[in-house]
Amino acid sequence: MMLTMKSLLKILVILIIITPYISPLVTARPQPVEDDTLRVARATWDTGWFQTEVFRLLAEEMGYTVNPAVTMTADEFYEAAANGKMDFWVNGWFPLHKEVIETNSRNDRVEPIGYEVQRGALQGYLVDMNSAERYGIESLEQLKNPEIARIFDQNGNGKADLIGCNRDWSCYSRINDHIRQLGLEETLEQISGDYNPMVREAIEKQKNGEAMLIYTWTPNWTLGEVIPGVDVLWLHVPVDGQQSIQELEGASRNPINMGYDLNDIRVVANRQFLKNHSGLRTLFENVKIPLDDIQKQNAEMAEGAGSLEEIRSAAKRWIDDNRYQLTQILTEAGVQNPFEDTISGGMYPDLLGDRNRGQQIRVVTQQVKPLVQYQNRNYSGFSIEIFKSIADDMGLDYSIYSVNSIAKMLDDVKRGEADIATAAIGITSDREEILEFTHPYYETGLQIMIPKQESSINTIPLALFSIIFSRELMLIFIFFFSVLVLSAHIIWVSERKTNEDFPDSYWHGIGVAIWWAAVTVTTVGYGDKTPKGMPGRIFGLIWIFAGYFAFSYFTATITSTVTLQEFESNIQNMDDLYGKNVATVSNSAAEYYLTDNGIQPETFNTIEQTIDELLTGDTDAIVYDAPVLQHYASEEGYGKVSVTGSLFQRQSYGFALPKGSLLRKEFNLGYLRLVENGEYKQKRQEWFGK
Repeated sequence: MMLTMKSLLKILVILIIITPYISPLVTARPQPVEDDTLRVARATWDTGWFQTEVFRLLAEEMGYTVNPAVTMTADEFYEAAANGKMDFWVNGWFPLHKEVIETNSRNDRVEPIGYEVQRGALQGYLVDMNSAERYGIESLEQLKNPEIARIFDQNGNGKADLIGCNRDWSCYSRINDHIRQLGLEETLEQISGDYNPMVREAIEKQKNGEAMLIYTWTPNWTLGEVIPGVDVLWLHVPVDGQQSIQELEGASRNPINMGYDLNDIRVVANRQFLKNHSGLRTLFENVKIPLDDIQKQNAEMAEGAGSLEEIRSAAKRWIDDNRYQLTQILTEAGVQNPFEDTISGGMYPDLLGDRNRGQQIRVVTQQVKPLVQYQNRNYSGFSIEIFKSIADDMGLDYSIYSVNSIAKMLDDVKRGEADIATAAIGITSDREEILEFTHPYYETGLQIMIPKQESSINTIPLALFSIIFSRELMLIFIFFFSVLVLSAHIIWVSERKTNEDFPDSYWHGIGVAIWWAAVTVTTVGYGDKTPKGMPGRIFGLIWIFAGYFAFSYFTATITSTVTLQEFESNIQNMDDLYGKNVATVSNSAAEYYLTDNGIQPETFNTIEQTIDELLTGDTDAIVYDAPVLQHYASEEGYGKVSVTGSLFQRQSYGFALPKGSLLRKEFNLGYLRLVENGEYKQKRQEWFGK
């Protein structure tokens, strides 16, 4: 039915009248927004990444989509959160970060919430126990004494070296404040650089009896390596305005002023974000993670479990262990049937582009001998030397810094904090999706290491017994004696009628003939019995020459038998490991490979512990990364162990770069030149032997 003009005008008037009433209903309808996608940051110190993954997983359980965490400094995060570009992080330290929040009036736009760890985060200075007891060191102020300061002087300038913070950390300026407040400028200096390798080197020296003075904090891996009260002492810092701590384990005095207040570790979020997400506020307010649990994960990470997958796996395990309490919190936050589904994982995002660094490139690495090691504040190792050779050939200006975990290393490259990474970085399909790799510069895999059999005073009798009564040697004796008897018969038959030296009676004559044959073939030749007839003399001459060859063969055969029994091992490849005691490092590729192939190895936390088991004879073989075993066998383990068999479960190491990096082609060309001019082969032999 056709509408008339009059009808259309009526409809238009009605619409005009009711529009004010229906428009609020229209605008009130839910619109497609990104409120369900959370933007999370994490600190540059990877000792706080575990907590980040715990909260990411719990937020996912609440139904949110959580972007992979973006690594930021404290100042970067608080600025981004204040401007609404980031939603939250769980790495707030208070009162340490209070001043950073108050900068540019951020405190009215961001809010610390909850107490993830309350009054448990320590900061302070550790001195080795030996120096503390020998020189009576209790306070940082005692380093005013030049004689005491000289104990910790590593660079020869007369000042004590305090291994301190990286320059972009909040604690860097705080340490310098302490030096000024205590008047230590003439006798103490903060050594700043790559914190982790510098402190690790200092701890290794402390274990060898050298003096050590470091700054550290909790939670951190350092206190798993040195124990306050056993290996080290916390130093008193007599500055005003700090809280004293009572009954601190390993304190040089009680009470003690650490120079830093006990810190709370808290979630910090954008205020408007918290208003819009009351369930997350409930989560942030109630979840607490014990300091010991964080410390345990940090220790695992320092021992090698530092990939993003391993950190996230540790967070999942923690949630499983605390599921009862967390279920109550999630229920209070409005989640129905918490943990009904499996918590999902995540991948690194490409949220930050490359940064313009001018002519200098930044290189990130991770210590793993013999590929990367840090000694005397210098980086060395096979991977480092290959990188330096290529970079120097290209005329690049570069700086190198180290991180604790492979996850942090790859993340730094991904977000442009580093331009290239070098270490034991296996080229995998997952990593190739988010990074680029150069040509492989090292082909490796797993290998087997066994102990060498060494003779000792206690084992010589047993070894001789086993050799003398071995089947091979018995056959040699039988053959040699048979030839000797045959020769005796020939000379006796030739001489018995004409030579009184060889009696005519059989048994007497053969006995004399055997004596003659024995002294002649061994070239002893006493001369008490000599052939006189022409046939006997001709045979005697032949027997003398044959003796040289026969005795040499006899000696060589015995020698080869002894050598084979001493050095030959019955473990040469993977098939020989079945039924043997095999050891490896826990949570390593070697453990997974052995288990998948039906071999249940005994596992240890470190490769050093595993090698100790091999040397003490408690295990028959070690299976582990080939370069690590090869380096040990050619250095500390030379003459004690040997690496046997070919590589298996192969993998390739390469330099990792951000997507689209212009350095990739140049590094490939540089690597090929290194191979062609022979320098690559030379360096490989220097580190791994021939």
